[in-house]
Formats: sequence, structure tokens, C-alpha cells
Amino acid sequence: MKLDTITPIQKYDGIHYKRDDLFAPYGDINGGKVRQTIKILELCKNEPGIVYPASIHSPSPTHFSRVAKEFNIPCIICVGGTKPEYLNKHPMMKICKSFGADIKIVAGHGMKTVISHRAKQLQKDNGYYNPDFSKHIHTHKELMFINAKQVSNIPDNLDVLIMSVGSGIQFANVLKGIHLYGKKVKRVIGICVGPDRRKLIDSYLNDGIEYKYELALTKSAYSKPVKQKIDNFELDDLYEAKAYKWMLKNIDLNQNILFWCVGRRFFNGVE
Repeated sequence: MKLDTITPIQKYDGIHYKRDDLFAPYGDINGGKVRQTIKILELCKNEPGIVYPASIHSPSPTHFSRVAKEFNIPCIICVGGTKPEYLNKHPMMKICKSFGADIKIVAGHGMKTVISHRAKQLQKDNGYYNPDFSKHIHTHKELMFINAKQVSNIPDNLDVLIMSVGSGIQFANVLKGIHLYGKKVKRVIGICVGPDRRKLIDSYLNDGIEYKYELALTKSAYSKPVKQKIDNFELDDLYEAKAYKWMLKNIDLNQNILFWCVGRRFFNGVE
């Protein structure tokens, strides 16, 4: 599957779904972030290895572990907030290990700033590279356009576009795409699973164009999964399902609505 393959729009019970979760070039990890992970590791494929700091619950480490395996790049995932004896109880970490990643517990808690700081020492010791998403989005603007292209086939004249927001990168990509393709969307709403990400989103979009969007916060804890099935597929349980529940509660469903499926965590039989 090529990076520029446009994923389909499907409609169930009157709601459009952008099925970007169907981008699964290796048959396992999926979604828009996989495109960008592939592109980032193409940029650093001559590095001796990568060190990636992350949450034990985040799907991003599985993306980097899997693509690093495909590119034959050694991969270290740095995490915190757990103990070695509990590591295999965390599905994302177990999957990273199955892809060949070396998991290092570098902090007693899960604060990203501390984990990132400790990861720098490992990076230095091994001569490895940190393929940080936020850094690359700011320094390699082509990464925005990879996923912005996915907006090209969404319906025109939408009343509402709903999308889950983690770090805000994918949401910024969609806002960029709406502008590029001249799509008419009355309300673009990002549902933050975690803290408000407006400052980050605006920093990714820093190009002199005014982007109009709304953000809302969910009350569900980030690490608490929520199950939600749509027809014959399931939404991601940490992000999308929470955004979907918010939509059901707060949006008039008798409108022209599109729900953006960013990508579901890959479990490989591990729940």
C-alpha cells in the first residue's frame, strides 16, 4: 500500500466515516500516523538506531517498533511508570517487544518530559536518533501534507467533522487538508483525550492562515479504554471511542456529519 493511497469514506446510519484506519501497509499497525512514521524513518534510515520516549499506553511506540523492524533499524523504547515484572501486562509494550524493540524503563512515573530527558542519555550512549514526531512536524512540513491529502475525498458541505485529538498532529493535518482542498465544513471539532492541545495545534499550523476549529475535552481518563463498535469495525478504545461518545451526547445527529477514524491500536491478539 503506497503512502498516497486515499482511504475510503463509508456511511453507516447516516454518518460518514473516514476510514483512515484502513491504511495498514504491513497488515497490522494502521492509521495516518503510520504514514508519517514511515516517512520519518525514511529520513533517518542511515542512523545506527532510534530511541523513542513514550507512554506505556500509547500506540506510537508500536508504530516505530514495527517500521524500524521493516527498515532493519535497532529500536529502543523508553517508558516510565511501571516495573519490569509488569511490562508484559501492558499490551502496547508486549507488541513492541514482539516487533524486536528493546524496552527501557527510565523513570518511576510516566511524565513525558522526564522520560524524554532520560532517553537523551541513552541516545547519546548508543549514538542513536530520536525520531520525535513534534520535532519532525515542525522541521519537515511535507509530513503535514502526507495526511492532509486524505481530506481530498471527504464530502463537501459538511455540517460537522469530529476527530479525536491526542497530541494534535493528525487534527492539524486535517485542518490543513480542509484548507488545501477548499472543503466546506461548518464546524471542525477536535475531542481532546487528555489536556487541551490548542497551543500545539496552532504551532503545527503556523503558516499565516486562519484555521477555524473547536476543541472539547472528554471526562474519561486517558488510560481507561472505552469500547465502541460501528457496524463491522471497532473504534480505537483510547481515543476514537471517547470522541464518538462525546459526539452522541453533544451533537445533533440529524446533520451531515463525518467522523474521522485516525487509526486503531493494534493488539496482535493481546487485549
